[in-house]
Amino acid sequence: MRNDAALYLKSHTMYTEKLLNTAYSFAAAIVVFGAWAKLEHKDYGSVALTVGLLVESSIFIIYGLMEWRSRPHASDMEDRQSLAPQAKPADLSSSSGGDMNELTHTMRQMNRILARIFRAD
Repeated sequence: MRNDAALYLKSHTMYTEKLLNTAYSFAAAIVVFGAWAKLEHKDYGSVALTVGLLVESSIFIIYGLMEWRSRPHASDMEDRQSLAPQAKPADLSSSSGGDMNELTHTMRQMNRILARIFRAD
């Protein structure tokens, strides 16, 4: 019984998130359309921009409430940590230096490319 309820809640949450993502995409399209209309001095530009931004704002509020509701309480997290097996901390000194060297090389290469593009003459 509990497993069925968890499955229902999971599918309901997935459906809700999909619906919110779709609404958010439509609202973003309305915002872009409204911005274009404002740039072109169309009469309906202000309305479209306002509607799109209000819809996006309300979706952000709903996302925040959903995230707040879905996060476990601090006492639950402490219980989970006490039940979980304790892992040994990773030895950072043994991390591969090759990755760090590759990252440094990539960053230097990117800096050279950007310096060529944005050079101050």
